[in-house]
Amino acid sequence: MIQKVMPNVVSAINNNARGVVISANPTGSALALIIEFIGYFNKIEEEKTKRAQIAAKRDALIHAIQSEATIILNYFAQRFAERRDALDRLFQLLENSLSEMDIKSIDTALAGILAILQDSPLKDLEQFKRAWENPNFIIEL
Repeated sequence: MIQKVMPNVVSAINNNARGVVISANPTGSALALIIEFIGYFNKIEEEKTKRAQIAAKRDALIHAIQSEATIILNYFAQRFAERRDALDRLFQLLENSLSEMDIKSIDTALAGILAILQDSPLKDLEQFKRAWENPNFIIEL
């Protein structure tokens, strides 16, 4: 940027030295022009720094959201696989019990199905998140 503006500054200083009044600088002072020029570039650098800080914060937040999404998606995948497996077994027990007319097993299967359906899959999310952050964490079904 400075390479683009510098020829104009040098030209303005030369014109000012010859007595030509610069319209952007009505006082005609080359020193005032240089000071204004330096202030302008300082402001540009300040704004670049602010943009870099904003971009860094944005990237950190995006990474945090992506990490959180990964944890939650893995949790739901495991939690619902566990629930699906338990429900499959209970429905199989129910079918077998119905065919044999085993009332006690029918009651057990229905109670188990109802318990799973009433159980919130989010109840142990925090515990799962802590375990997920452990590099030695192993998921067993």
